Amino acid sequence: MRKASPNDVVAAFITATSDALTDWETIDAALATQPLKLRRRAASDAFLSLAVSWESFLSRWVVASVNKDASQAVSYLTTRLQAHAQDELRVPTTHIAATLITQSHFSLDLVRQLLDPNENNIVLREHSDLDKYARRWLADPYRASLSGISSYQFKPVLATRLIRNALAHESESALKRANDELRKSTVPPGLRVTGTRRLSVDGWRRYLLAISSTRPRIAILHDDLSAVASLLAVP
Repeated sequence: MRKASPNDVVAAFITATSDALTDWETIDAALATQPLKLRRRAASDAFLSLAVSWESFLSRWVVASVNKDASQAVSYLTTRLQAHAQDELRVPTTHIAATLITQSHFSLDLVRQLLDPNENNIVLREHSDLDKYARRWLADPYRASLSGISSYQFKPVLATRLIRNALAHESESALKRANDELRKSTVPPGLRVTGTRRLSVDGWRRYLLAISSTRPRIAILHDDLSAVASLLAVP
């Protein structure tokens, strides 16, 4: 049975993200003479598409990594089954086999069923979630590549999620978290909010189109997410 290639998943995301950025640049150029509000709307739509594509990418990469090498997943599930048998079912340790899972390879469909049963994508929201999830489910070298992403390198991913929430939910809590987090000194300069004024939903649309250094932030986010994805490629 042919196994999925996590590196192919990475390469496909990087290519698709580059294509999406080119598409947005073409659309933005075509809207050059139109009201700025329309350009901001196009930028926010492109951004929301990017945020969804990142979640789908990371979910596919995790599934492919477990499909490629399920040894850690087998170990984790065995531990959980043993604990359930002892703690919930009161089965004596002497009656529990050392090997409860007899298959060493999990099909893609089985991995998806285990990790994403509701098909909502596997979402790792905070940097601390990376190492926790990697240790639970991934074998090396995939565990090392996911755990090896630093807090600073993860900032564009976190920023993407928080801005997406601010734009999609428009709630006070989502807007506050985005405003608070993206003002921190630990945020990369190109993504950091430097003004003192609290950004509204429309303010975040302005943020995406605003120039930081020499590029709009929407372009920087495309590049940054591709860079984070490349960290997951293994030799």
